[in-house]
Amino acid sequence: MKKEQFLWLFLFFLIYSCSQETISEQENKKICNGLCFNTDFESGSIGKISKLSQDVWSLELKNDNDNSSLPDSYRTWWNVKVEYIPSSGVKLRFTKLGFPYFFVPVFSINGKDWKHFPESAVKQIDPTTIEVSLSGEQSSLWIARTFPYTTKDYTEYRNSITTNPNVKISSLGNSPFKNTSIELLTITNANQNPDKKTIWIHARTHAAEVGSSYVLEGLINTILSDGSLGTDLRQKYIFKIVPMHNPDGIILGNYRTNSASINLESQWLFDRTILHPIYLQDTAPVENKFLNKNAMSTVIEDEVHPVVLALNLHSSNSDINTPAFFFPHFGPGNNYDSQQQNLWNKQINFIQTVASFYDGRIEAPPADGGNGFLNTYFPETWFWYNKKDVVNAITLETTYSKAGYDYWVTPKEWKQLGVALAHAINNSNFNKPNMMKDSEDRSMFKLPSTMTKEQLQKMEINH
Repeated sequence: MKKEQFLWLFLFFLIYSCSQETISEQENKKICNGLCFNTDFESGSIGKISKLSQDVWSLELKNDNDNSSLPDSYRTWWNVKVEYIPSSGVKLRFTKLGFPYFFVPVFSINGKDWKHFPESAVKQIDPTTIEVSLSGEQSSLWIARTFPYTTKDYTEYRNSITTNPNVKISSLGNSPFKNTSIELLTITNANQNPDKKTIWIHARTHAAEVGSSYVLEGLINTILSDGSLGTDLRQKYIFKIVPMHNPDGIILGNYRTNSASINLESQWLFDRTILHPIYLQDTAPVENKFLNKNAMSTVIEDEVHPVVLALNLHSSNSDINTPAFFFPHFGPGNNYDSQQQNLWNKQINFIQTVASFYDGRIEAPPADGGNGFLNTYFPETWFWYNKKDVVNAITLETTYSKAGYDYWVTPKEWKQLGVALAHAINNSNFNKPNMMKDSEDRSMFKLPSTMTKEQLQKMEINH
């Protein structure tokens, strides 16, 4: 074959390959007809991409770790850079969403500063597909489900507080796949106050539930502030905070699982046959064992500075008007024993206090929280088996919705929730039932309820 013929055949092959409607993957980059989709960065994620017409593209959401055996509800996250957008604009249809709710995604021109698309640019095609219209004003855009918060973002924030004398940073171990340090922040003052209590907080068990990271920034900034609130918190409490429980999942662009497709949330595996199962079993995921062995076991056995509150921070897909909410346990009345009723009262009082410092923008708790969490292996289950009602162990879920505002929530509102948590902690009367509010009072909740008791209990069991 002559050299010229070979070159022509090679050129024909390239043109043919690039003209196919379905894009083939080249590592993390997918190119066709001049429009480029790139996920070659931390937390980048998108699945199969197809060209439906001249200006409409279909982008399927990717399963965590490309594991098709995972539940559809795990398909929530994407983060993709779109390049060479024509000035005439294009429409992107994000498909195979694992939830049915309408929402507005976010975009960035530089990959760092993000904001929501105009609501008019987003259309829900069906319960698992939304269409985003790009105007073409920018030739390149990053587009994500919601505001990203990567391990690099955490490191940048962590470095900003490293020199604060009230902060101690230690490593609980390195993640099994990316060898990333799982860090513990200890925040308190140097005063040897014998009455100090311990507050345990961990976040980002589910990799792309980013709201919890912004909540933590608001909380930590308040604890470290120079005013009376920060001073009181550092004097009264020792804060033990794990900002990123699942760094592997975050780096890989997963939504819910770690690098082995394990949902860490329900894998706090302990022996239920012993009285105080402090240590997890060998079959528990390594990330959970790091937290348990190197921090939580010490915290729960500390009788000098006993742990009184354990916050498990998450984020949730939800109806457009659902605000942040908690998963309280048990309830009032004869269906529950005295310890269970006492924990219920503590949890409702704490939720009431948070709502009072957050303009009432917390979902009102149900009349009964149920005991379904006892049938699985959540961190709250572990705390209950070891400390019963002594520790107020509870999950807080931020949402990506309008959450009672007339606009879609942003990191600003999530950080404000962190400030509200700081106020609530400072104003809570842990282990002092005689100083608690009326647990049936709902006057501080300003928004109509968006979930029934049954819906809330189902969400908790599946979270």
